[in-house]
Amino acid sequence: MPGHDIIVVGASAGGVEALCQLVPLLPPDLPAAVFIVLHISSQGTSVLPQILNRAIAKRQKNSTLKAVHPQDGEEILHGRIYIAPPDRHLLVKNGYIRLARGPRENCNRPAVDPLFRTAARAYGRRVVSVVLSGTLDDGTAGLMAVKQRGGVAIVQKPEEALYSGMPDNAIENVDVDHILPVAEIVPVLVELAHQPVEDNRADAVSSDLEMESDMAELELGAMQNSDRPGTPSPFGCPDCGGVLWELEQEKLIHFRCRTGHAYSAQSLLVAQTYAQEEAMWNALRALEEKAALTKRMAQRAANQNQRYSAQRFEEQANVAHERAAILRELLLKGGDGNGHKAQNSGQKRSEVAQGDGDLRTHQSKIELLLPSGNFHLIAICASAGGLNALTQVLSALPADFPAAIAIVQHVSSQHSSMMADILSHSTQLQVKFADAKDVLRPGTVYIAPPDQHLLVNSDNTLCLSRSELVHYIRPSADLLFESVAASFKQRAIAVVLTGMGSDGAMGVRAIKQMGGKVIAQDRTTAEFFAMPEATINTGDVDLVVPLNEIALKLIDLVMMQKEKLNEL
Repeated sequence: MPGHDIIVVGASAGGVEALCQLVPLLPPDLPAAVFIVLHISSQGTSVLPQILNRAIAKRQKNSTLKAVHPQDGEEILHGRIYIAPPDRHLLVKNGYIRLARGPRENCNRPAVDPLFRTAARAYGRRVVSVVLSGTLDDGTAGLMAVKQRGGVAIVQKPEEALYSGMPDNAIENVDVDHILPVAEIVPVLVELAHQPVEDNRADAVSSDLEMESDMAELELGAMQNSDRPGTPSPFGCPDCGGVLWELEQEKLIHFRCRTGHAYSAQSLLVAQTYAQEEAMWNALRALEEKAALTKRMAQRAANQNQRYSAQRFEEQANVAHERAAILRELLLKGGDGNGHKAQNSGQKRSEVAQGDGDLRTHQSKIELLLPSGNFHLIAICASAGGLNALTQVLSALPADFPAAIAIVQHVSSQHSSMMADILSHSTQLQVKFADAKDVLRPGTVYIAPPDQHLLVNSDNTLCLSRSELVHYIRPSADLLFESVAASFKQRAIAVVLTGMGSDGAMGVRAIKQMGGKVIAQDRTTAEFFAMPEATINTGDVDLVVPLNEIALKLIDLVMMQKEKLNEL
């Protein structure tokens, strides 16, 4: 009689640390197969198998445990750790593995819920599901499916997790069997793996579980079945625009559209916020393009002595500029919770726009409003592996470096950060956590505090915000870059260092549109290349350089652009 020999694990932010603690403790003769989904960028590469194999070898030199990215259709073997590759759902079938590029669930592919559901469907009571550190609530619905099929549910103790969102939501909605620190999870897994369990795979599987499992593979019967579970909701799918069907699963509510995109209530809210932001940025782009086009038409009409047409086009350009300025303020500073009202700087922008509709004149007049001179601002973002990268960059900058530096490093919101102290010991520059009252000064490094967005105002002051997560992250590099672009324009330089995910990719577009420069760390020196790669894929990167050359490039760019500004 088999034991609980199918172990499924889900994690997101903070998951690498938890997995590096859990996996090396597993015995080499574990009579079970382990399946892991860690949220990663679909555009990036995953080095998680190498990381885990190094961690195993460091603790158990002769261990036969091996972490791999499986192949589609690969046979399930005990003593193997199967890790979901980028942009593929990892699904468990009877005796083999499926990799499917099915619809995203909870804004992710790979997602945790499809792994848990398919394992529960195929192996019933033999499944042990584990939820580790992460934001939001992916894994909760899958955990519930495991419990309904008689499996075991284990959740990392929220107080220990770097990010407690996924553990908290699982505990709140599912009757979990164990809530444990990572180090105590392994003995339970080993005991369960050796504990005989009656196989219930022949038991009937609910139609809802069958359909939701099949949708992860875009199975034709499930996609075309009009008798789908749930009821139509008033909400549209943020991914495809179709109607979302609302499903109630005990205490849990989630949504799924006809094409299979699935959301928990929390992930749907995040996706709607992102879609709203995208729409606002598209509207801003359209307004800026309209202003540029009508200005050009006004100039052409004036050259042809068509005064009435020239005046009409000029008025349209001014209106477009003013609306764009208001929309940019709403995007960057609306509701920041720090008393920085958008209408103040928006009023300045409006007054400038009324004086002259020309975009270059508009920008130059805003520059005159800045009180602190023409120094540059370098905005740097990093995530996994970032502390080492930041140390190398800052240590190579001189004490009289004539630019201010703002940094977003993804860190846990649950723990205090020692980053300012660590970096201050490796650089001649002044390093501090940003404060809402700070005024930017050259030669100073300002670090976003944990769990707070860092923004730059047009008067060179900083503001901090605990507004909604952006791509599940706070602080967000995208928000920092966008605010820097609006305030510093051609004096802005963005740097994207090592990290997982794609934070910063959207923000660099704003940097380039306003005349700034963008640097990305190259693949050979980045511990995690997903963030730099996502930035490079935008086509807005000026330089892709090794880590040890970034400081020299910053010095060259600052001095070169400073000379150009002085000439103007």
